[in-house]
Amino acid sequence: MMTFHISTMQGCRLIPCLSSSLRHFSISSALTVKSPTEIPKKPNTPWVNFYVKNLPTFKKSYPDLPTTEVMRKVSHEWAKVTEEDKSKLKTLFLKETEIYVANMSKVPKELIENAKTVKKTKKIEKQNAQEKKKLKDLLASLSKPKRPISPYLLFCQDIRPRLSANGLFGTEIVRTMAVEWNQADTKTKELFEKKNEELFSKYEKELERWDSKMHEEGRDEEIAMAQ
Repeated sequence: MMTFHISTMQGCRLIPCLSSSLRHFSISSALTVKSPTEIPKKPNTPWVNFYVKNLPTFKKSYPDLPTTEVMRKVSHEWAKVTEEDKSKLKTLFLKETEIYVANMSKVPKELIENAKTVKKTKKIEKQNAQEKKKLKDLLASLSKPKRPISPYLLFCQDIRPRLSANGLFGTEIVRTMAVEWNQADTKTKELFEKKNEELFSKYEKELERWDSKMHEEGRDEEIAMAQ
C-alpha cells in the first residue's frame, strides 16, 4: 500500500493520521511577523503543498507515465482527503497568508520594485530563449544551410581526436587546443583559413538557393514572423 504525504506548511503529514496530527495545529515560529531583508516567499496553497510533497513518490511508483498522468493520480488522491482536513489546512494557509502580507508590508518599496524588475527581466529572457529555440527548430525543419565554423574551430575539430587519444579530456582538451592554435605557424593557420573560405563560399551558394526555395514555397512570412 502506497503512503502519501501532505504538507501543513510546517512539514509532511501522513494522510492516515491527518486528523489527529492537525487537531492542535498552529503556525510555525519561523513564520512569525518580522522585518525581512529580502522578499518573503508567498505560501503555497494546500493543494500545491500536497502535490509537491507527493509527486516524487508517484513518479517513483509510475516511472513510465507522463507528468500529466502522474498529476492526475495525485489529484485523485487529493480528492480522497476529507473536507474536515482540507478545511484545517485552508485555515492554516489563510493564517500564513496574513503573515506573508504583514511581512510584505515591512519590505522597502525599492526592494519590491527591484524584485519586480528582476522577475520581469527573467521572464523576458525566458521568452527570448523560447523564441530563439522556436526559430532554430523552424529553420532546422526547413533544412536551412548552417554557417560554417571559424578557422580556429576547424583546427580544433581536426586535432581533437589526437588529444582524446592521448588521454586528455574536458578543460584539458580546450586549453591544449587554444595553446596549439596560438603556437601554430602561419602556414597552418592559412590552411584552415582557406578551408573556412571554401566552406563559406559553398554556404553562400546553398543559402541563396534555400532563400529562393522558401520564397517559391511561400515560407517567407512564416520565417519573418519567427525572427
